Amino acid sequence: MDSPVGRLLMRLTGVGLLGVALVALVAPRAVITPYRWPVVVVGVVALVLLALVARLPRWLGRGWVPPAVAVGGGVVTAAVGLAGQYAYGWDARVVMDLARTLDSGLPLPPFGVDYFSLYPNNLPLLAVDQWGHAVARQAGLTADEVLIGLSAVCVAVTLYAVHDLVARVAGRGPALSAQLVTLVLVATSPWVAVPYTDLYAMPFVTGGAALAARALAPGRREVRVVLWCLSILAMTVAYALKTTPVVMVIAVAVAVLVAVFDGHQHLERRAAGLAACAAGLVLFSALAVAVPSLAQNASGADNSRLRADVSPSPLWWLANGSNEKTSETGVTNYGTYSREMVDGIQGLSPDEMDSYARAFLADRWAERGPLGTLAFYGNKLAWNWGDGMFSAWVEGADSLPGVMPPATGAVATVQELNGLHGRWYPLRAELAQAMWITVLLLAGVGLLRAPYRREIVLLAVTVLGIAAFTLLFQGRARYLFAFVPLVVALAGMVHLWVPHLRRPRLRAVRDPRASGRLR
Repeated sequence: MDSPVGRLLMRLTGVGLLGVALVALVAPRAVITPYRWPVVVVGVVALVLLALVARLPRWLGRGWVPPAVAVGGGVVTAAVGLAGQYAYGWDARVVMDLARTLDSGLPLPPFGVDYFSLYPNNLPLLAVDQWGHAVARQAGLTADEVLIGLSAVCVAVTLYAVHDLVARVAGRGPALSAQLVTLVLVATSPWVAVPYTDLYAMPFVTGGAALAARALAPGRREVRVVLWCLSILAMTVAYALKTTPVVMVIAVAVAVLVAVFDGHQHLERRAAGLAACAAGLVLFSALAVAVPSLAQNASGADNSRLRADVSPSPLWWLANGSNEKTSETGVTNYGTYSREMVDGIQGLSPDEMDSYARAFLADRWAERGPLGTLAFYGNKLAWNWGDGMFSAWVEGADSLPGVMPPATGAVATVQELNGLHGRWYPLRAELAQAMWITVLLLAGVGLLRAPYRREIVLLAVTVLGIAAFTLLFQGRARYLFAFVPLVVALAGMVHLWVPHLRRPRLRAVRDPRASGRLR
């Protein structure tokens, strides 16, 4: 099977990932973490050499290793999250406090009604937080501790899904490497201490991709239909928790359309593939209404008090994505949350909000011109993808000193490593940055050389989708966090086609489907 369109999509993704990786190396955009350029570069060189030379021991190819790594990743998540708890703010704190109010038997206060009228997409998070409060009350724990445990389960499921994705294409060795890299970038992140939608959506994003990849592979029709439906359900849950996974639905549809025409298939088989794609989109559309509604009902909020006419339209989010502001520390933010823009639509009707958004976009175009607009979105792309800590400590007042409680022993060690003001945080962040840039480099180069595979196209188009979403609408590096495992899995899939220093070994495993041995 082959597809010129599929290969083109892979090459476009490869060029994009390689481009943002090189920009992050030679002209990085400033973020809250002041990465030291020499440390990052040395780290990238070392990790690239390690990836091109190292081979894992054969005993790591045994069947118990991937689930053990997944469980171990969950344990690491729980340990880092519990030890790294802090007084987070912004939406995560707002929803948690409102969930506590509802759990105590009180109705939503007027502020809560206004908040969820403006951001109804956070009602599923309210339901999750209420569940956390209810379990905590029964178990004698705090809601944060319960929800960190939930995040640990999410990471464990994600890690196993990464193994399933990569092993199908590249074998057990790259799959295990992808698991370990995901564990480092995700399970040890400061974000695991914050109960928010990024981690809750992650297993459904990665698991949905793994199920879709299996459904795209040849096999019994009945099994593929079941896998297809489960994939759509997973993507719907991810979409209910967080808006960005909608790009996965588009990616799966594109991958199916490419797969339908990637071989000499009979007309009826192509028609069946197109019908399955159409049916999948209809099923997602139905579930995309039903699942959020169920989550909203489970949230305990009185939906009749919420106003549907105050939530911003997609056009307003597009305008928000075009704003630019520089913080007091000199860090330029591209297309992030703007309090001024939120205040600007207070009391406006939907039509007036759209007029406000059009005027804002027109002002930015007049201010920047064609070249300035291209420069802005180029900077935004580089800024979004150039932070290996994925905007940790950026939101709200999280970056202020004193948000972490006094601690001793192992907890203090985690705080020194993961706290923004910790003694070892700069080095820890630089190593994570080096690992992230290495992943982007390997994925970019590999996609420029790898042959067509349906699974690779699926992940490549997903990466293009989330890149486009965060480029056009409001976003920052945190919006990529739920997709980090897929980027790592993509690098693992195409790693074999990166020019290696030991070419005889590469030739021996040129066709990863030929053997199930550890590579």
